[in-house]
Amino acid sequence: MTAKFLTVITMKEEKIKETVRLQFEIINLFQKNFAKIFHKAGDIPYSLNKNQNRAIMIIGSTDNIMPTTLGKCLDLQKGSLTSMIDALEREGLVYRKKDPQDRRKNLISLTEKGNAYREWFIGKLEENVSDILRRLDEEDILAYKESLQIMFTTLKKLDDTA
Repeated sequence: MTAKFLTVITMKEEKIKETVRLQFEIINLFQKNFAKIFHKAGDIPYSLNKNQNRAIMIIGSTDNIMPTTLGKCLDLQKGSLTSMIDALEREGLVYRKKDPQDRRKNLISLTEKGNAYREWFIGKLEENVSDILRRLDEEDILAYKESLQIMFTTLKKLDDTA
């Protein structure tokens, strides 16, 4: 291997290490500033926990989702995931149905009640996030939005390659 090739590898690895550090710093700051809004949504019609609220958001964004995919999105083990889906089903917010392409598989979908709750919850999230972002000036809001768009595009590339 040439010295130039090794330098390129070393530079790439260093950039990856810096990116990993920055990613975890961002996750920590995001959790500190925004994750709490999943808890303080106001007069919540159901007593759902953070993961249940996140599940409602994910299921509603896809219409139908396999439990294993939902578990990956929420980073939940099979037993915890099953318990959570059971609880959401008891509340009348989700239902299980057979996958029309493969009857061995189940899909999770929101009920009409679940969709109504999701719309209400999105409104509350928007209110709370807006309150947080109002602390920034317009230029910072635009920069944040553009940064999120770049992160979203990059994460979608990673998701497509997984």
